[in-house]
Amino acid sequence: MKILISSPSGCPTEVGSLCSEMNTTLTQLLSAALKLIRPQNESQQGPATQTEFHFDVPAHATPLISERNQKIHLNLAERDPARLLGILEEALASAPRDLTIELIGPGILLHDNALMLFEELRNRPSDMRLHMRARTCLIDGAVLLWLAGDTRSMRSDGWIQVSAMPVSPASSGGGIDDVSILIEDEEPANTDLRSIHRHINEWLPVQEIAGLRLFESELREFGVLDDAETSKQLAALFHADAADNPSAEKPVQEPERMQR
Repeated sequence: MKILISSPSGCPTEVGSLCSEMNTTLTQLLSAALKLIRPQNESQQGPATQTEFHFDVPAHATPLISERNQKIHLNLAERDPARLLGILEEALASAPRDLTIELIGPGILLHDNALMLFEELRNRPSDMRLHMRARTCLIDGAVLLWLAGDTRSMRSDGWIQVSAMPVSPASSGGGIDDVSILIEDEEPANTDLRSIHRHINEWLPVQEIAGLRLFESELREFGVLDDAETSKQLAALFHADAADNPSAEKPVQEPERMQR
């Protein structure tokens, strides 16, 4: 026979033990429920912020800068060569498929700055197509930058000018092909101008145009204004001619007479 020993409060000891076990079980259940609804980051205090939420980024989300066209303005009034170079480097580093550079401001550059920027443009990625648009009239080094593009366009009333090369008294004529010049016979700026002439001569005959101002009509005759709009017009004209003469055939050559 089981004897119940009463506690000081008059309740059986076995009943008190049962209540204690139930309280422990309820506490464990409440703790488990709180863990389910409690935020994962328990160390954070205060209201929730955006950093607490994590969003999955689609695997196909990649930058599309290299697939887009890009246009920048190059202000030739800027005298800081580091800033001018930085603008070009940033545009080329984004690697757009087509890059348009619009030349604005006074069309004059220090010769050495022009040669530096010209080299940067020439070293652009081979798959990048560069269009140069002159919104201002251009002289010497600025002309060289304009010519560095794959295609070129200009303001309808714009012009370019290439300065004549000063002749040094002791030189053999001061031509653009003179590579070695005595330093006492020529100013550094003129030596750089000679280098600019040598590069421009790849597109335009410097000896013929030096000292002249060339407008749009003359530049089209030299073939340097091969901009996209002109190409479209020529293509449309070609297709129109082909449509007007659908039966046009190549002339048939007469067979050579047999020699007896």
